Amino acid sequence: MPAMRVRDFMEMIQDRTLAMLPDGLRKTCTARVRFVWFQVHFHTPKVHYEVCLTRKTERIEIGLHFEGPHDFSYRWAERLAEHMLEIYAQLGPDWELEEWTASWARLHLTIPYDPPSPALAEAIAERMAALITACQPIIELERENVPAELEAVAPVKKTASRRWARRGAKA
Repeated sequence: MPAMRVRDFMEMIQDRTLAMLPDGLRKTCTARVRFVWFQVHFHTPKVHYEVCLTRKTERIEIGLHFEGPHDFSYRWAERLAEHMLEIYAQLGPDWELEEWTASWARLHLTIPYDPPSPALAEAIAERMAALITACQPIIELERENVPAELEAVAPVKKTASRRWARRGAKA
């Protein structure tokens, strides 16, 4: 059997993840696949869920990223840290909340990079959907605890861009 193309693999992860989300989350998210990653966000791309394939390290990352200025990212990480026992109860203890760069933070899990396959796409989608289902209600709850001046969840202006497209689960 020929190897699965990465683009097809990532699109399968996207389709399966979105199909597994509760209606309220699926209908309000924005999702995209770009090369070796798949991202979902709700209010701002600065706070997004991501699956990233990294052949160099032979790992696949599944995570919730805070990618804004230092104060923005670290404030969100602080808010999420207060809920880690709840998150571990839902997702398991393998997830790590960490400082990622000088200005970014993330909650993530990595798994071995295996050849793309439908079974692996399904397993990744299950973890991604579980992450979103566990963390997005916390993000919504904590929005009021992140100062507005940090542009915590300033709505993204919708444009007719091909890069970000609102996607719902296939019927």
